[in-house]
Amino acid sequence: MPLFRNLTAAVGAAALTLGLVACGGDGGGGGAVPEPEPNPDPEQDTAATERSVALSAALEAARATDGHGAFDDAEYAVAPTVMASHDGTTVTVGVTESGTPRDGIARSGGFAEQDEGPAAIAGWTGVRFRRGEETEHLVVYTDVAEPEAAAFTPDNLNRLREVSGLTGETVLAPGLAIETSWFPVVRSTSLAFAPPDGSITYPAEGTGANAGLEFTGTFAGGSGRYRCSGEVCSVTLDDRGAPTAMDGAWVFGPDSTAMVQIPDYEHAYFGWWLNEDDGSYGFQSFSGGAGFPAGAGNVGAAMEGSATYHGAAAGVWVTVDVSGGRVTAGSAGEFTAEAVLTANFFGALDAGEVTGEVESFRDGAGRSMEGWRVTLGSAGLTTGEPSFAGETRGEVGPGSRGEGTWEGRFHGTDGAETNARPSHVTGRFDVHFPGAHVAGAFGAGK
Repeated sequence: MPLFRNLTAAVGAAALTLGLVACGGDGGGGGAVPEPEPNPDPEQDTAATERSVALSAALEAARATDGHGAFDDAEYAVAPTVMASHDGTTVTVGVTESGTPRDGIARSGGFAEQDEGPAAIAGWTGVRFRRGEETEHLVVYTDVAEPEAAAFTPDNLNRLREVSGLTGETVLAPGLAIETSWFPVVRSTSLAFAPPDGSITYPAEGTGANAGLEFTGTFAGGSGRYRCSGEVCSVTLDDRGAPTAMDGAWVFGPDSTAMVQIPDYEHAYFGWWLNEDDGSYGFQSFSGGAGFPAGAGNVGAAMEGSATYHGAAAGVWVTVDVSGGRVTAGSAGEFTAEAVLTANFFGALDAGEVTGEVESFRDGAGRSMEGWRVTLGSAGLTTGEPSFAGETRGEVGPGSRGEGTWEGRFHGTDGAETNARPSHVTGRFDVHFPGAHVAGAFGAGK
């Protein structure tokens, strides 16, 4: 079901027009802008106009630098988190509750993934979620890649440890116990799983002499066998076959064909949320980085030179037409675009800055939105601070000018390393015109 069903059903083809009547200047979108088709139902026109005015109010309130974070409203307190599976070969985009979910990739908070995804953006995977009766929508984009399959060697296990924050020793040598920090990459395939939201211990209560006890499973995606190398061992599993406790000297022997699955931890995500509640709208954009090593996002004083980041952006737009002092029509839709940012670190950083452009806009049907452009004005950098903020300027056609705000944050490589520039930058932006509003978020990598 299209996101703007309530709007487009009311206004028909007119809701897809990219024209702008009341945004300053001549307000046109150029010759490539499609003309709206006449709507035979005046009542639908009236309803669409009312909804456009309500959506305009929501986008106007969603200033990127007003200090209001995404989903601060307790009623919709869902923190969107994008993660790669730790033990498989697939990439999973999930929406989780605030904090750490039980399985890390659960679609919780009442949101359900929709079969119809958002408009595609090269290099970024998009997923659309919905909660409620066609009223609450969430769109998430990420550049997360599939896990990398690597030989099951101590070196690659150490690579996995470095990118995932695991701290235990490798487990290839006999007699080395599997430490608690490695539990996220341990799975059983032969022991029965516990009931939902429960756990089960093998042997029962963990008692008895169990030297030689074995079970099959995977470690970091590689198949093999777990063996008790001491006198007494036990393992407690949850309903996914993941351990919550492993007592005794457990060791893992990989199969000859075992491969370590190393997740893509240096990735970013961005998106937006829209909710309609009894004729009024709520809107938030969001962005962030997922699964980075400790210290990620730090901007160190030793960084010098510049870095260019290429990525994508997405969000929502709305226009209202004004004649004789009253709103006569309205249009709305979602957009995707390209984002390019340049960071000049300048050594000490107190003189550094970030600038950018959001351009090549397309509507939800993939059609070019000629003349639409957002400039991300200079945002100053401060040593040791990964976040920054600035002002925006926008155009939606010849003679149209708008202003707004934007904020961003670096992610990735630990800035404490010598001249190690961050791998990603993400952020939110908005632009406001007399008769239109544009708001969204972006993500970009080096």
